[in-house]
Amino acid sequence: MSSLIGKSVARKSVPVTAEDTRAVERLREPAGAYRAAIAEILGVELSANPSEAEVLQALIEAGRIAVEEKVMTSGYTALAAARGDEDREHDRAMRNRRRGSSED
Repeated sequence: MSSLIGKSVARKSVPVTAEDTRAVERLREPAGAYRAAIAEILGVELSANPSEAEVLQALIEAGRIAVEEKVMTSGYTALAAARGDEDREHDRAMRNRRRGSSED
């Protein structure tokens, strides 16, 4: 999975739950919904027989991508809401301006 792993800057020890272990085991299986899902998220397939380290790195990468997408979605939602307020203020100002000029 060298296409996922850039130049490593550190190796970390992290606690792993039983649920995490099951997820790693499912992702190490040659086929299945988990392998298809992570390939879709990452845009690349895991190797045919991935190591635990490869799967853990893929899970970290998938999690990072999911968080970045969530942040972007939240940002776009806030931007759209702000633009909506600006547009309403502009429309209100234009209506008031037209009313003012028709009264002259």
